[in-house]
Amino acid sequence: MRQQIKLAVREAYTTMYEALKNEQIYAVVLVTDGDCGSLYLTLGTEKSLLQIGENYGDNPEDYRFLKDEFLHEDDTELLQKLSLELLNRALNAGEQFASHKAEIHTMMSDTLYELKQEGIIDKNIFAFISATDDTDDEGLEISSAKRCNPNHPLLPVFLHNWQQ
Repeated sequence: MRQQIKLAVREAYTTMYEALKNEQIYAVVLVTDGDCGSLYLTLGTEKSLLQIGENYGDNPEDYRFLKDEFLHEDDTELLQKLSLELLNRALNAGEQFASHKAEIHTMMSDTLYELKQEGIIDKNIFAFISATDDTDDEGLEISSAKRCNPNHPLLPVFLHNWQQ
């Protein structure tokens, strides 16, 4: 499963990066849901951030790390197939659900960390994992952001957002 996730995320990121190569990408987020039954990748760009701020009539910086506001999501076959497999695993996890969830979160964080270390994800792009409809989204985002971006200039800003 670990290699499947890494391969699918690499394909999605590469595809999206190529499609957005004329924009300044500042963030990549690997997202699952509270049940770890899906997986998708989303990218934040400076252009889309300005558009979001304009749409809401707010300061764009207020939306910099809100993955739900990113305008670019993957549409690749590997991640779609992987999501079906994850959903099946989640539905059949039974009493092992907590273990399944922790394993998926670890694999997600490992994937982004490794892709940054390998230079697939540019070192200037801020990377973290998240979960929708999950009470531990703050912990996931903070721990993965610290791991994937230890010296990134946006890390203090990211952490400050959670402290507000």
